[in-house]
Amino acid sequence: MENTAELVRLEEFVDKLLTKYNNLKSEYHALQDTLRERDAECADLKNTVFNLSTERSEVGNRVTGLIGRIEQWESEHDADVAEKSNNSGVQGFLFGDDADNKNN
Repeated sequence: MENTAELVRLEEFVDKLLTKYNNLKSEYHALQDTLRERDAECADLKNTVFNLSTERSEVGNRVTGLIGRIEQWESEHDADVAEKSNNSGVQGFLFGDDADNKNN
């Protein structure tokens, strides 16, 4: 009888161990699935960051080009204004280009 009680106790212990093992195995597989999902999400985010970085660089280059064009226009405009203001009086300002064209 003592053997029977010990066997029952051993069976219960083995059942608990098997239940815990199966639970851990299920949790392990769930964690593997989560890890795969996170890895895929991480790869997508890295791709998005790369694309946004490339786009930002492109936009920066275009903005730099526009600023350069504006600065060039400003310097040309300032030179034109300075040249016209150097002509004498209002008539020189108004007819300065015509006089230059007639002489050529």
